[in-house]
Amino acid sequence: MKLNTLIIAAAFAAAPAVTFAQDWTGPYAGFQIGTAEIDVDGAAELSGDGESYGLFAGYNIQNGAVVYGGEFDYDTTEYDVADGTAEVDSTTRLKGRVGTELGGGLAYGTAGMVWATSPELGDDSGYLFGVGYDFPVSANMTVGAEVLNHQFDDYNDTDLDVDVTTIKARVSFSF
Repeated sequence: MKLNTLIIAAAFAAAPAVTFAQDWTGPYAGFQIGTAEIDVDGAAELSGDGESYGLFAGYNIQNGAVVYGGEFDYDTTEYDVADGTAEVDSTTRLKGRVGTELGGGLAYGTAGMVWATSPELGDDSGYLFGVGYDFPVSANMTVGAEVLNHQFDDYNDTDLDVDVTTIKARVSFSF
C-alpha cells in the first residue's frame, strides 16, 4: 500500500500548477488504479488487501458553486483475504456525488451501492460512502483521488461483515 500511496503522491506533484476555468457540467469518463484494505468480522477476525484497476463514467451538473451528479464504475480487483483463502475478483459501483469548487478543483462527497464478486464467497451488494478531489490539468482532463469505505453486512448470508477501504488515483476526460 505504501508504494501505491507514493505513486499517487508523485502523480499529483507532477501535475501542472495551472488552474483552468472549469465548467463541471457534462459527461466524463476515465480510468482508475487503487489499493484496498479489508477487514472481516464474523467467525474469525480476518484481513486482506489488494490492488484494483478500472473504468468509470458519469455526468455532472453545476448550479453556481455546487456540483452534483452520478457515476458508474467497474474495477477488476486483486483482493486477497486471509492470506488467499478468499479472493474478490471485481467490484461495480453506482454513486451519487455532491461537491463544490475548492482550490481550483472539485472537492466532493459520494455515496451509493457496491456489488462484489468472489469465487469462494459468492456475489453480494453493500453500500459505500467517501470523498474525492478532481483537479483540472487541461480544458478537458482532470486528475484526482478518491477514498471510499464499502460496507457489506452479512456478506452473502455468511455471517461475515466486510469493511473495505479503497484509495484510488483517477484520470478523467470530459466531452
